[in-house]
Amino acid sequence: MTRNLFMKIGIIYNSFAHKRMLPEEKELRSTSFAIGRHLVKLGHDVQYYDMDTPESIMELCKSDIDVAFDTCERVRGDPRGEAYAAALLEYLGIPHTRTSSFYIAFGINKVRVKQILAFHHILIPRFQVFQDGREELNPDLKFPLFVKGVASENSIGIDEHSFVTDLPGLKKKVAQINTLLNQPALVEEFIDGREFSVAILPGKVNRTLPITEIEFDDLPLNRRFLDYTAKWVTESEQFQKTVPVLPLNLTGEEIDTITATALDCFRILDLDSYARIDMRYKDHALYVLEVNQNPSIDEEGSGYVRACRDMGLDYTGMVNALLQNGLQGVQ
Repeated sequence: MTRNLFMKIGIIYNSFAHKRMLPEEKELRSTSFAIGRHLVKLGHDVQYYDMDTPESIMELCKSDIDVAFDTCERVRGDPRGEAYAAALLEYLGIPHTRTSSFYIAFGINKVRVKQILAFHHILIPRFQVFQDGREELNPDLKFPLFVKGVASENSIGIDEHSFVTDLPGLKKKVAQINTLLNQPALVEEFIDGREFSVAILPGKVNRTLPITEIEFDDLPLNRRFLDYTAKWVTESEQFQKTVPVLPLNLTGEEIDTITATALDCFRILDLDSYARIDMRYKDHALYVLEVNQNPSIDEEGSGYVRACRDMGLDYTGMVNALLQNGLQGVQ
């Protein structure tokens, strides 16, 4: 049901108080506080519960909040913490704004997501998983290739060496992912095409937000992707030359295909919260690169928020829409 009356709302967040924060962690924390400010503007009583602090978790367990706005992405640095936080809320019987813990846990592994999408005839780049770099490269995979972690997020581990053109470069980057991120490496064919993102606003009827294209300006082929610096280091050339824009020169049929594919991915993976689908378009073929179940909704500059604004929905309206979606089915 839709509730517009006063509610007690818990913001489930990460303080990262136990460590020196990285740029993406600073954004995650600031987003939580921004959401809280807008919920107060809507007339709600807001409390914060820090998933990095055991005492705060105990307070959550004893709380009488009506609903949780869940922005937790990690617990003590572990990305599986997204699922842990949602599972705790479900155990406590508290409705929340994220997809269910089962599907969060499922979606953390990019390989599982790719396998499910491929089964449902969604086009994806060919790929191979390297556990330790000793595997032989599948002959179906042709250079250039792209290397990232199977469970990494926020473009962590993606840098100028992720684009590889030979076996020595491949083995070196795979070893880095295996060692530094302590996870298998996902190696996939590099699709040199236009890059699009489609954000989805959940509700009784799920809606696609306006398509965003990433323009790579005059960057060479081996830098035409969003690495860690492109997302988080604002003074870098990669950040300055990877510009999100409203796409031009798309036919009505292409727009319909892009938006329909995004909604298909959302449905196939049984998602019910905000998400963003990243794709590349080459030679009239649309490849799904990633399904981001928890894209940034930072008040300043995030793609999801820009797409909401392009549709005419301001930040307060977006926060309220996500809150109401989390309350669906609550009597």
